[in-house]
Amino acid sequence: MEEKLMQDLIGNYGWMFIAGIAILIFRSAIEGIVEGLKVFIGNDLNTDDVVVLNDRPARVTRVGIFKTTFFVYNIGCVKGKPYVKGGVKMQIQNSVLKNNKIEKPLPMLDLSKWEEECKEDKNSD
Repeated sequence: MEEKLMQDLIGNYGWMFIAGIAILIFRSAIEGIVEGLKVFIGNDLNTDDVVVLNDRPARVTRVGIFKTTFFVYNIGCVKGKPYVKGGVKMQIQNSVLKNNKIEKPLPMLDLSKWEEECKEDKNSD
């Protein structure tokens, strides 16, 4: 009797279980696509950008819809001077890109415009 009841429940409600799993998978896929499009369409990361990825120097080699590819440099030291001794290719899913620390160094600022102002301040001391 209990066995028949279980078969009826699985038969009657099994499609609901399968539909629920399909909806969760579909939702996850849509979220991944949206996160990927944010990075792909956005201008935060572009190919050939030099960034610091998790405290290591890196270069963006490809920005795709689902993943971004970096070349992460290995830095060595000789006589107190750093040099690039190689690197690794790293691919990160765009949906988890936000979990990584990515810094984009700013270009050097030309301060020649303010040199005269600093000379005046030095003379007034």
